[in-house]
Amino acid sequence: MNRLLATHVRRRILIALLCGAVALGAAASIAALSGPPADAGALRTGGLTAATGPGFAGSVGNATDPARDAAPPIAPAPLAGLPLAGSPHASSARPVYALRDHPLFAQHIGLGRVDCELPEWRDEPEAARVFYRAALGCLNAAWEPTLRGAGLPFRPPRLDAPAAADAVRSACPQDGRPASYCESDETIVIPYAAARDVTADSRRGAQLALLAQEYGHHIQHVVGVLRAYTERRTQVGWQTAAGQEQSRRLELQAGCFAGMFFGINHSRGDIDQRTWVEAADRARAVADRPGAPRLHGADHNVWGWWKWGSDKGDTWECNTWYADQENVE
Repeated sequence: MNRLLATHVRRRILIALLCGAVALGAAASIAALSGPPADAGALRTGGLTAATGPGFAGSVGNATDPARDAAPPIAPAPLAGLPLAGSPHASSARPVYALRDHPLFAQHIGLGRVDCELPEWRDEPEAARVFYRAALGCLNAAWEPTLRGAGLPFRPPRLDAPAAADAVRSACPQDGRPASYCESDETIVIPYAAARDVTADSRRGAQLALLAQEYGHHIQHVVGVLRAYTERRTQVGWQTAAGQEQSRRLELQAGCFAGMFFGINHSRGDIDQRTWVEAADRARAVADRPGAPRLHGADHNVWGWWKWGSDKGDTWECNTWYADQENVE
């Protein structure tokens, strides 16, 4: 009888402890949700909604301290049967022409972390070229192990950063934009004169953001997404509403990729808090303006995807092709 009583008492104690733990967990969750919002300064406010799948779902909170080392590591397994770097068949790594089901988005894959050392930004053409070359090396160092580790091809892009747009040597025609990516010769184009107005008063964050956005398009190109996008947009009509939606999905993903680089490397090397904030401000400036074609995304979605990439540091989370239409408006 004493043994049965002791067993009964132990069971009641265990149940009480479990209930207490659940209550504490719920209280902690409620406190976290109801706590004071982070100081966002001039950045947009918003609340994070639950995602139903990979990618950004709704506007994000505005704490300007991104995920840093919370991003997942590079996936150790090959994707879609593609060879890992260092394997006997690594040289056969090839692009995959797909969008929402691309293998780069099939697993949680983060970026390589780099200690990016950048020259001081000086407002003149040759100094700008030196800066962009150094920044390009940082982006290459972050993305190469990610793509090779996923069994996907990697090639560094070329850089064309002349003093003026009429001196651009890349094969693609120029339309006055401060920066662009030319798929046909894999070149990031940043004419100093065109970029100067949008990078004014920035120590280095806006310049780096300008480059990182176009680098995101280069990643889309080498892994096969850009070709699949071109085929899809051609099918639905290049300038139709459906075609413009495809453009927004492409641009928002490039922004998410850019945010990944800033988030994973926040507080490493020269990517300090001021650089991150300057980059965030520049990233938001590419949103569609009223009356213009809807090619880049609304302000809250442009900002949301960039910040989501910065917070998550994960290619799976940058699958804009999977996202609901409201999140790519």
